[in-house]
Amino acid sequence: MNKTLKYGFGIFGAIIVFILGFITFGLYLMQIEDSYGDYQEIYYKSKDLDIIVNEGTSEFGIIEKDWKQLNVKVNKHRVIDLNAFVFKVNAITKIKVYRPKEEFDNLEQMNWRDLQKLISEKKLELIF
Repeated sequence: MNKTLKYGFGIFGAIIVFILGFITFGLYLMQIEDSYGDYQEIYYKSKDLDIIVNEGTSEFGIIEKDWKQLNVKVNKHRVIDLNAFVFKVNAITKIKVYRPKEEFDNLEQMNWRDLQKLISEKKLELIF
């Protein structure tokens, strides 16, 4: 095998890997869009331990995010998908995502009044 043939196969292989990577990334983005629809911006902007608030139902939870799914930890033992947290029957949906400016130890034990106090004291930064 001569040098030009080896370079040709190398370039051809690199192009194939690039195209397959591009297709895979596109399918990943489509999966996120299909899963979360209008709320996909929450998926992209949020991080682990952000606080998500549904002001329509006065519920909040802590975000747990992995590479393709966003879950909300509503209490210590109940973890639900973002769609289950957002869409409630006969409820107005007003979603906000806050990021703590400092680390809190008792996020899971907080109630609605504690959360409102943290927001009014500007200890949480509004993300979305």
